[in-house]
Amino acid sequence: MAKTKKRADGLIERCRVIDGKTRHFYGRTAKEVQAKLDAALIEASTRRDRGDPFGEVAEAFWRAKEPCIKYGSRRGYRHKVELAKGWFEGQGMREITSTDINRELMHMAAQGYAYKSIAGQKSVLSLIWQYWCAEMNGDTNPCTLLKLPQGLPQKKRRAPTEEEIADVKAHPEGFGLCPAMMMYAGLRLGEVMALQKRDLAGGKISVTKAVVWHSNTPVLEPPKTASALRTVPILQPLADVLASRLDDLADDDFIFGGAQPYTKSRYENAWRQYCISIGHAHDSGKRYKTGKTSVTGEALYKAVLEADFTAHQLRHEFAGVLVECGISPVVIKELMGHADILTTQRWYAEAKARAVDEAADILNSYFTNQ
Repeated sequence: MAKTKKRADGLIERCRVIDGKTRHFYGRTAKEVQAKLDAALIEASTRRDRGDPFGEVAEAFWRAKEPCIKYGSRRGYRHKVELAKGWFEGQGMREITSTDINRELMHMAAQGYAYKSIAGQKSVLSLIWQYWCAEMNGDTNPCTLLKLPQGLPQKKRRAPTEEEIADVKAHPEGFGLCPAMMMYAGLRLGEVMALQKRDLAGGKISVTKAVVWHSNTPVLEPPKTASALRTVPILQPLADVLASRLDDLADDDFIFGGAQPYTKSRYENAWRQYCISIGHAHDSGKRYKTGKTSVTGEALYKAVLEADFTAHQLRHEFAGVLVECGISPVVIKELMGHADILTTQRWYAEAKARAVDEAADILNSYFTNQ
C-alpha cells in the first residue's frame, strides 16, 4: 500500500515500495501524484520484463572491475565494454539473445578481427552478464552456450630467425644484455626492466616485481600472476655475458636505468638502436622532419627505422629451446612463470609442428639425393 501525507509546503507525498526500493512521489493534487505512481509502476514492470538496461549494467560492471585490472590491461578491457555498449545500448538484459551477440561477433569476423580479439570480446560480454546475475539479481547469461564463429584467423608471433638469434648471441655488449636475459632466462620484458643488482645472486635470478609503464613513467608492480614469482637459474651463456658488468652498480641499482628503471621511451629507443646496430631493422614507412632543407628550400625528411623482432620473441625462443631439450612441462611452467599449464602445453604443440616441418626437410633432402 502507498502511504499518503500532506506536507507543510502544501504538496501531497505518497511513498511506495517498488522492487524493494522505497519511492517518493510528489504533486499538488492526488491525481497528479497517482499519475506519477502509475507511470513508475509501469516502468518497473517493463524493466522486470526487459531486464536492467545493458548500458547501466555494463557501467556498474566496469566500476567494480576496473580496480581489479592491472594498469596495462585496462585500456583493452574498457574498449571492449564500450564496444558492447555500442551494440546493445538501450536494450534490456533479458531482451538480448545469443543470436544477437553471435551476429555482432560475426560482424567482427567479417571485418577481419582475429580469434583472440573476438574471444576476448565474448569473454567480457559474459563477465557483464555474470555481474548482472551475481550483483543485480539477473537470471540469465546468453553467452553460456554461445560458440565463436568458425575459421577465425589466429595470429601468432613469428619465432626469431636463426640469423637473428645468431646475431643476438654474437652481440651481448651494451644494451645487448637485455635480449640476452630474454633469450637465456625467458623473463618477460617488465621483469627484466625491474631487475636490480641484488636480484642476481648465488647463480640465480629472483623475479619478484615488474615494471609497468603508466604512459611513459615506470612503475614497479607485482609480477603478472602469482606464478610469475619465481627463481630462474643463471645459465652459463648468461653468466658469460654478465661477467663483471654489474660490478659498478650498487645493490639497489636497476640493471637498466641505475637509480630508476628505464622510461618507456628510453627502452624503445635503446631496443631500436640495438637492432639497428646488429643489422635487424627495417623502414617503417614513417618519416620525420630533420629540421634541414634541400638546396631548393624543401624540408628534408628521414626514415623511421623499426626493429625486425621484439624482446618478447626472444622469450618465446627460450621456451622453444626448453621444449626441444625435453624439459618437463611442469618445469617449463615454473621457469616461464606461466599461470596455466595449458599455456606451456601449447609450446609443446608448436614445437611438435616445427619438428615435423624439419623432419620433412630432412627426408626430402635424403630422397632427392638418392
